[in-house]
Amino acid sequence: MPNTSQPSVAGTARPLVPAASTPPASASAAGHSGIPARPWRGVLTVCLGVMMAFVNVSSTIGALGAIQQDLRPSASALVWVTSAYSLVVATLVMSAGTLADLVGRRTVFLGGAVVFTAGSALAFTADSTGLLITAQAVMGLGGAAVLPSSLSIVSHSFADPHQRTKAIGVWASCSGLGLAVGPLGAGLLLGHFSWHSVYLIDVVIGALAVILTPFLVSESKHPTRRLDLAGVLLGTVTIASATYAIIEGGSSGYASPRIITVYAVFAVSLALFLIAETRHHDPMLDLRLFRNASYTAVMGVAAASMFGFVGTSLLAVLYMERVQQLSALATGVRLLAMFATYILVSALAGRLVQKIGYTLMLTAGLVVMGAGALALLAVGPFTGYGALWPGLLIAGIGSAMLTAPSTAAAVNSVPRLQAGMASATVNMFRQIGSVLGPSILGTIVTTRFPHYLEDRLVSAGVPGPDAARVTAGALHGDTAAEMPATLARTVTESAAQAFTDAVHLGLLIGGSALLVIAIPTAVFVRHRNTPAPTRPAR
Repeated sequence: MPNTSQPSVAGTARPLVPAASTPPASASAAGHSGIPARPWRGVLTVCLGVMMAFVNVSSTIGALGAIQQDLRPSASALVWVTSAYSLVVATLVMSAGTLADLVGRRTVFLGGAVVFTAGSALAFTADSTGLLITAQAVMGLGGAAVLPSSLSIVSHSFADPHQRTKAIGVWASCSGLGLAVGPLGAGLLLGHFSWHSVYLIDVVIGALAVILTPFLVSESKHPTRRLDLAGVLLGTVTIASATYAIIEGGSSGYASPRIITVYAVFAVSLALFLIAETRHHDPMLDLRLFRNASYTAVMGVAAASMFGFVGTSLLAVLYMERVQQLSALATGVRLLAMFATYILVSALAGRLVQKIGYTLMLTAGLVVMGAGALALLAVGPFTGYGALWPGLLIAGIGSAMLTAPSTAAAVNSVPRLQAGMASATVNMFRQIGSVLGPSILGTIVTTRFPHYLEDRLVSAGVPGPDAARVTAGALHGDTAAEMPATLARTVTESAAQAFTDAVHLGLLIGGSALLVIAIPTAVFVRHRNTPAPTRPAR
């Protein structure tokens, strides 16, 4: 792909690689055309779509208990109630970003909002687990279109990189706003209506986005982009197989024959994808971008930020609902320590990164988020909110220091005409991170809990066979209500302690991983981005 834009990032740091040939005047003009006269109206409109995409994630988690009681899904099916959405988004987000460049960013965003709203309406009417999972997949299709196209619209609405970074900060804040609205809205609705009602939140937000988009969002597209069919197909198979193995491996085992087969599919499709993208004259994903170590490191940060944010918030939700026995509303209110902080700091992150640079901002964000996860180790099975909120607050600050700056670093490190590709790529890595977080950390909790519970019961004096029987019953949701009072109390206390121990292990691993990732971030991310290399004109 020809380099058709001037560097779009403030700062005078020398590029690590030579820039491509000087672009023709007409191409440069095309790269800067189509900037809307009132860009903020369009930015705020597409932010509705971003908020909608994240409301679904957190509201579904908040409603899982009610869904389980009503539909009685199996353990594996319950996993897919939340994971079907993530699988489809992660699989199709790159392809949707390419489609937005080809046919128009506003067109793809509007189509995605319509599909997402339709999926939400389908979830509202669902009367079976299978139909609810299908509705989540439909919403995933819409989310895959909304996320990269909205970010690309935001990126193309401003020629000034500082204004663009500020707008990306607002875009990132809306994801946190969606995560905060989800559990609060779900908790309020579940107090008066069935779990179906939580999906009406997205129906309302989606309908508003659909109505406003044609009037407030300007259309734009890439002037020379061509369809890379082989890249689209192979990329879809590659990401789908990897994401499926991560999700399903948590319940069926990562060494099971079925998952090993999926690994093989992933390896073959990845090899073919890399070959296809290397040979294509206008690839869906320009692999030359990854020769820039800073660009590659930023993608790792994008994945790590969502791994930590979604994974930590999930463990906090599990702890509050399973150990502290809090309602969905009470859990949502307590999560505001993390989500509200994330929203406020995200709005300021764009200004802060201009002063201290990407290297310090992203490295510090990973360290702070990791520290927040480790601070949550202070919670015990019978502690109050005073032990919980500091860790949530710190994790929220760290996450806000990562999301908008890492996104801006990715978009600002490429020529403006490749912002759509960078938008789709960073969203793909973010979605992969959002799958890895709950899948890996959630799997740690669910697999270690029965072992810890049986050990706790034996240590409390319960005979081994009885401890094994109680543990098996706890895995199927049986309570201690039908046991003798003395044994019931022992089981209840042991279960709370065992589940807290399992959550602690997940937090320890997740927090430590974030601290480790901070090391290559400090080494490879440049203080100020310069455009990554692009293909020379052919």
